[in-house]
Amino acid sequence: CQNTSDSPVAVETLDDVPEHVLRGLPEDVRLFPSAVDKSRLGVWATKSILKGKKFGPFVGDKKKRSQVKSNVYMWEVYYPNLGWMCVDATDPEKGNWLRYINWARSGKEQNLFPLEINRTIYYKSLKVSLNRCYFVSFYY
Repeated sequence: CQNTSDSPVAVETLDDVPEHVLRGLPEDVRLFPSAVDKSRLGVWATKSILKGKKFGPFVGDKKKRSQVKSNVYMWEVYYPNLGWMCVDATDPEKGNWLRYINWARSGKEQNLFPLEINRTIYYKSLKVSLNRCYFVSFYY
């Protein structure tokens, strides 16, 4: 998803990443400038990641869709008693390292797939991702 706002986009840097996010990074990944969106950080593998590895959960504030200002850092999840709610990680202080996973530009580039398990979002690797590979989620 892309932010459709015409306002200038601030460029994320490692200095903008909260300490809890950096401490929560798995041993085999790091944050570096994104290969997909030059204004964002991205998640990069530091060693090969096996097919089928699961990461998560995606963390953020639970909000109604009308309360979300940007769809770049969120997932929608259906709750039987509440309806559709968003897990919004727009605020880096409320999210975790999974907020830095970018969208794939093509199906060939995609190497992660989002999974909803018990109303919680996880990512699962679709193929072996080699060292220095960036993580990207599904392609529309």
